[in-house]
Amino acid sequence: MSVEFVFPKIHSFPPLYTKQPNATVLNNQLDTWCEILLDYCEHYKISSISNSGKILYSQYDSIENIPPIFDNKDINRVVNDEFKSTIFRHLIQKLKRAEYKNPKSPDSGIILYWKSISEWCSVLYGYVERSGQLGSILTVYELTQSSDSGLPDELKNIEYDLLVRVLKYLVKQGKAQILMADDGTDQIGGVKIV
Repeated sequence: MSVEFVFPKIHSFPPLYTKQPNATVLNNQLDTWCEILLDYCEHYKISSISNSGKILYSQYDSIENIPPIFDNKDINRVVNDEFKSTIFRHLIQKLKRAEYKNPKSPDSGIILYWKSISEWCSVLYGYVERSGQLGSILTVYELTQSSDSGLPDELKNIEYDLLVRVLKYLVKQGKAQILMADDGTDQIGGVKIV
């Protein structure tokens, strides 16, 4: 894992941790939290978190030493669950930089887009094109785990749920076909990028 994330100075500003009553101030506060959250998640390659802010998935193998984002022990401040929900709704509905893992069950967690879906598509498509695999059927393993194919670090260990969203976006653009597994599960068996 890379060096520890350096929180911006505003992360140590006590009022940041309390939902502000003025709408203009609150909007700025929410934008600030979302910016910090996306930078933090990009640094630690976190693609999903729970509604309480617990890390659900990081591309790094070890996440136990990652400092919590909504808890600043130095100033004895913690964002309460209600305010976290407000921050997540802002990130999902206004900024379009996140979505619920399962919209029918928001408690299943949140996928964060520190890269936009189109940016992720460019990374994936660019890799397949550079590696001469356009038109080939590739497995999820080949797109996320393969160590002998020149797979970019950005794609190594990418979360399955995020990969599915990227692939579905490529399908909508007419640049991919998804082949489902034959085992009766709802899992992807292969992908053809064209």
